[in-house]
Amino acid sequence: MKKPPILEHLHYIAKRTFKGHVLFLALSKTDNQSLHDKIIAPIRAYEQMETCTRFMLNNQDIVLFFNNNKAHHLMLLALKIKEITGIKIYEKIAETYDLKTDYARLYNRVYHLVSCVQTNQLHTLSVMQKIPHKPFTADELKKALNHLEGTSLTHLIRKQPVQSFAPQDNGRILFTSWFVDLADIRRILIADVDISENPFFYGLLRNAVEKKVLQKINTISNWTGGINASVSLFKDPLMKQWLNTHTPNQQQNIVFDFSFDDILTNMEDYQKIRHALSELGYRFVIRLNSLRSYLDKKTLPADFVKIPAHIITESECHTLDAQDIIATNVRDEITYNQLIKMGIYQIQGLH
Repeated sequence: MKKPPILEHLHYIAKRTFKGHVLFLALSKTDNQSLHDKIIAPIRAYEQMETCTRFMLNNQDIVLFFNNNKAHHLMLLALKIKEITGIKIYEKIAETYDLKTDYARLYNRVYHLVSCVQTNQLHTLSVMQKIPHKPFTADELKKALNHLEGTSLTHLIRKQPVQSFAPQDNGRILFTSWFVDLADIRRILIADVDISENPFFYGLLRNAVEKKVLQKINTISNWTGGINASVSLFKDPLMKQWLNTHTPNQQQNIVFDFSFDDILTNMEDYQKIRHALSELGYRFVIRLNSLRSYLDKKTLPADFVKIPAHIITESECHTLDAQDIIATNVRDEITYNQLIKMGIYQIQGLH
């Protein structure tokens, strides 16, 4: 089945260049037709100037592509739309993407909107589970690893800060996480394969992706920040070499971010790694997808625990100290205020 034109366009960009910017207008979030007409008028004018390329999705959302030479026109058009709609509506419907850093996020959003016309929400797992997948075989793994070998992941590497908000200030950055979401790899390299069905192959693919991120940050002198890592990555010579390049001052500003399930599977190795590296100043984070009553720092020692914000606000965190929790996926003011009331001042998300 032929891909929708916008996905063909995104695929074309990915094969040649990631230079450019996109303005995404979620007009489906407003039912004011006269407002829609006012927004479309300046868009058509920019199209006639050959400034942008427009695609309209099934739910009336509009995606506008601007190449690098025309990026300033995106800002001018965005300002025009902000004048028409007002700041509150503009912030509700508009989002900009840099194709170099946000390509996968944009592709993911558009993919679900053109594949599932009944929704304007991004529910990755529930939607993806409805799409038939080929089994994750050794051949599919080999294809993905071969592709990774000669591919730069620069456009997929995300940089997202973890910030600490004390009651009296506007927040300071604790560290910035660098990572590649395996869901991005799945959609771009092996879109029709369910990579989670084979835990062993999944681990090999995850390790290969982590090595690519490590190779990237290894080229940045005096690098500090957070990096998603698996326990098995520390057995790789590249990691051992990378660890030897840091001065004591840098070590205190480097954070290793592990998934809870990975640690449970490799508990003894994790304990050894943490014992050896925490003494040198490195810090450790554990990512959780739920609050488990038996989890506390004595059982799984770490400097921070990451927990999705909606789980924190819906549950009680009596087994964990508030100052050790990082709330993730914080997307709005309401959630942020709830967390502050609970004494959770460390957050990560789009808010």
